[in-house]
This record gives sequence, C-alpha cells and structure tokens, in this order.
Amino acid sequence: MRAAKIDGAARGMGDHGPATRSMVDAGLVPPDLICGLTLFLLANQPRPSRPPGTAGEQRKGAAGVSGGVWVRERFTVHRPMSTAEAFVVDGEAVGRHVRKGRRYGTTVSRTVDAAGRAVAANVTTGLLSYRPEPGLADAVEGQPADAVEVRGPDREAAAANPHLDRLGAVAPGDTFGGDELVVSLAMMAARDTDNPDNPIHSDIEEARRAGLAKPIAGGSHVLSFAIEPLLAAFGPESLSHGAAFDVRWKAPTEADDAIVPTAVVASVDDGLLVVDLEVALASGPVAMTGTVTVPVPTP
Repeated sequence: MRAAKIDGAARGMGDHGPATRSMVDAGLVPPDLICGLTLFLLANQPRPSRPPGTAGEQRKGAAGVSGGVWVRERFTVHRPMSTAEAFVVDGEAVGRHVRKGRRYGTTVSRTVDAAGRAVAANVTTGLLSYRPEPGLADAVEGQPADAVEVRGPDREAAAANPHLDRLGAVAPGDTFGGDELVVSLAMMAARDTDNPDNPIHSDIEEARRAGLAKPIAGGSHVLSFAIEPLLAAFGPESLSHGAAFDVRWKAPTEADDAIVPTAVVASVDDGLLVVDLEVALASGPVAMTGTVTVPVPTP
C-alpha cells in the first residue's frame, strides 16, 4: 500500500486522529484502510484507454470506478497489517441489483500476506451510479447482497490481541466519542492524496459529474472517525485481531459538514464484545451506522 495513502489516512482526520496517527507511526495499517481493500482491488484493475474527451475517457486514479458510492461494508480483520509488507487481494463480483431506480453491485474480496496468511475478508455493496434511472425496475442478478456469506469474528485470532485486559474491562453502556467535528475539504483531499482511488471524494468537478452537489467523504473516511475513540480507549491493535465490522452508509457526508461520531458498547457475552457505531450529521440525519464485534477470549 502506498506510503502516501497510509499517511493520508491519518492526515485526513485533521486534529481528530491522534490514535490513528500513533498506529500509522508504529507501522500498522488502521482498520479503516482494511475496510477499503475491495476498492483498492477495483481501483487497481487495468482499464482500456479511450481517446481524451470521450465519455469513457479514463481519468487518473479513477480506474473505472469514479462515481461509485459504497453503501455497505462487512469485513473481518484477521491480523494486523504492517505498513511495509506486501499483500495480495483477489475477489469477484457476486451479484447486482436494482432498487428504486439505482444500480448496486456486491463484490467479495480476500486479502493475504506474502506468506499466504489471511489478513482480511471483505463483502462490499456499492451504488454503481449515484443518479437514479427513471423507469428502471427493481431486479436481482446473481446473489442478493444479504445472502452473501460473511466471515464474521475470528475467535482464533483473538488470542494474539495485546489489549485483552482493556477489552475485558469494558461493560455494556460504555460510550466513546460524542464530540462534534468538521470534515473539511482539505481533510478529504489529504486522505485522497494526489492519486485518488475515486476523485468524487476530493475533486469538486468530479463530484458534480457524478451527480453530487459537493465532494463527499469516502465511506472508510467516515468510519475512521467512529473507530478513533475505540483505538484511543482500547489500544492501537484492539480491532486488528479477529474483529468483524458491519457498516452501512445512509447519507452523504459532504465537504465541511459537521459530524458527531459515537461508539456505544451494546453487549459483552460469550466472548464477544459488540460495539454500536454511529456517525450523525450535526444537521440531523445519520450518515453511518454499524457494529464492530471484537472476540475477547474468556479466562
């Protein structure tokens, strides 16, 4: 993974990501970048070049996925990924569906390190075109998104978690985060770097071409603000040893929107710590909801 991309994950949080910055400085990839591994796979696929000025012209860094919007991501982090290590991602498209005039696609991916050890498993559902198509009937092709097999928490990986003491002290109702912050266009550009995977997250004109009023923060970027208080409270590797995420993005976070990220412990039972995640827009709507389930071995 490009060093600029990893550094951008920390810089993209502005002054609100000290735990993420410490994780990056320690040579570890933060969980929000593990969330984006399916996009990493798609963005690095070769696409045929077309003449400049044509409708299908390939733009720098877009690799044919410009305009797509992630709406749900289910992923498991089997073990920490070093910022210096090589890895391999493979995957396939498993289904497409149409709902309310919008086209969606579901893709699965698997990430392993150079030795073939599992790093992550992702199931990603994306909105293929932000603009609805009038008259387009609801339909399903291939596997429905909810029917795709999901890895879930990896209990075997949990034994290597160096923060089990802190995780074991957590109780239902414990709340983390809750502070309001602004996601500026400068923060979005810092995360996107000079070679963005999808320029609708930092380029005003590209966002307009995709049917957006403003650039919107990428899904993993929004997620990073909900993860940050957990990393600060539990430890930098706490979510990198078998944790399973299920995240949905419900409303766009536009440039310069104020958000309130919150994480609340929902349950601690049968060796599983379940935390509800939410990022609300200060204007009212909920931008993102989800859960992270952390396996915590019982004595």
